[in-house]
Amino acid sequence: MARLGMIHVLCLIIFTLTNTSHSLNEKPQAFLQPIRKDIATNLYYSPLSLGVDAHNINLAIDLGGSAPLLLSCAAAAKSRSYHPIKCGSSRCIQAKPDPLSCPTTNTSKKATCHKSFSTSFTEKPLKARLLRDTVSLLYTDNGFTYMGGGIDMTMTIACTDVNVDPLVKPFPSIVVGTLGLARTPTALPSQIVSLYKLHSKVALCLPSPNSGESSGTGSLFIGGGPYFMALYPEDISKIFASTPLLPSDQSRGEYFIDVNSIQISGKIVPFLKKTTKICTLAPYTVLHGSIYKALVSAFPEKAKMMTKVPAVKPFGSCFSSKGLGRWMMGSRVPVIELVLRGGAKWKIYGSNSLVKVSKDVVCLGFVDGGMNLPMGMIIGGYQMEDHFVEFDLEASKFSFTSSLLLINSSCSQSRHF
Repeated sequence: MARLGMIHVLCLIIFTLTNTSHSLNEKPQAFLQPIRKDIATNLYYSPLSLGVDAHNINLAIDLGGSAPLLLSCAAAAKSRSYHPIKCGSSRCIQAKPDPLSCPTTNTSKKATCHKSFSTSFTEKPLKARLLRDTVSLLYTDNGFTYMGGGIDMTMTIACTDVNVDPLVKPFPSIVVGTLGLARTPTALPSQIVSLYKLHSKVALCLPSPNSGESSGTGSLFIGGGPYFMALYPEDISKIFASTPLLPSDQSRGEYFIDVNSIQISGKIVPFLKKTTKICTLAPYTVLHGSIYKALVSAFPEKAKMMTKVPAVKPFGSCFSSKGLGRWMMGSRVPVIELVLRGGAKWKIYGSNSLVKVSKDVVCLGFVDGGMNLPMGMIIGGYQMEDHFVEFDLEASKFSFTSSLLLINSSCSQSRHF
């Protein structure tokens, strides 16, 4: 019986690894892309394959990106299946190009379709060319492992001349563009959710280089749960806390929540109430100048067992790391709580509040955004690491866990079978 059971399991494994469809007939539970962190730039990015020749590229995770994929045109042109989208074509019309971007007079040569897209890299929308190409995305049928080699789909994507336009800064060298996850009809979630009739949900688990498996990666889910993590027996969504997502500019589709108050180990920090944006391209949480001063003043008062040392830029409050332990989650490190609309509390423990800047020094990992910052805070990537977060676009709800380190898990996991 044991031998028959083993044969049955092996047959299931072989079937799972070989039965990978590359068409619309395959309906995944969700698309599941790996997320990596570049230590030099603090950039979170996802590797994927572009074109029929499976050209491997890295794209920055951009919650404010309204283009599904926004590449440098030089990178896009390396694909053998690259095709510019021409004015007057059905894809151009569906994309709703910029006014006056397509000539109204009849010409023998059709112009390339152009459209402006928002991105967290730039303050103003970026004018880009539209093109179509094959994109391969990994997927899951069980909420935990990647299934086979991915699903290929022909998509409308965009490229910009980052090295030609003087107003456009080149992308960091680790990436050739962005993966747009904004709440807009043109962003990646809207395109594939519509195509595969999935739940309109985007979930992130940003990896920390200091936790989890050394070979592991974080996770980007598009299409909903269940979500499973190593060393935790249940769907992680069962321990979610939630707060409403606030309306945003429809052209940008960024993600905003309400933070009603900030507490440090129970003490309320004076707080100028403004909206809060969530942005993975901000390495650390950026605070309005008034909130930053209050936080930097209040944290040391509650961290009396921690020894202050001279500040290290760009941080304003630093401490000796001696005796804090690897995760800095003991009683010596005050817990910062963001009290959200509806009463949910986003608890930030030492592993997400303190940044190790040298062998013996850690700093409070928040940055002064100045008095002219138009919002109360921008929650950055470092404070999100090892937290599982979900953006439910249908219910306009933001859900999150506390640090997964508290349940002996992390975002850095291997999801290959």
